[in-house]
Amino acid sequence: MIKHILVAIDGSEHAKRAALYARDLARQTDAKLTILVAVKPPSSYLIPPFDAVAITASTPEPGHLAAAQALIDELIADLGHGRAVPQTTTGLDPAEVITSEATRLGADLIVLGARGLGAVDRLLLGSVSDRVVRHAAQPVLVVR
Repeated sequence: MIKHILVAIDGSEHAKRAALYARDLARQTDAKLTILVAVKPPSSYLIPPFDAVAITASTPEPGHLAAAQALIDELIADLGHGRAVPQTTTGLDPAEVITSEATRLGADLIVLGARGLGAVDRLLLGSVSDRVVRHAAQPVLVVR
């Protein structure tokens, strides 16, 4: 029985489809829905031989955060407070944040989009959804 669904969003179209799917599933099962925005802080690295530091733009664009907030507002309006709960968490690895928060919150199911905003990260590290599927203790539903 599904009693608590965690949906991870980042403002992308795939995340929106996942969130709407999770909302519908929460309605059907009368489950609580936690809406997680996992924000990755800027990362920095040294540029040899100058010891200069470069900051990469690894946080979502303000427009994506605004889209994520609009989606949160829509889901809360549809399901109501207590059944749809927003949460923002910062961590270096969004997949790790999603899996650890799902466990900490006691979620029965994780829902996320097949693709998010991090095209460069996907090239270097694999997609967040791939890593969540491999490491989550809960069932994971990936929405395309």
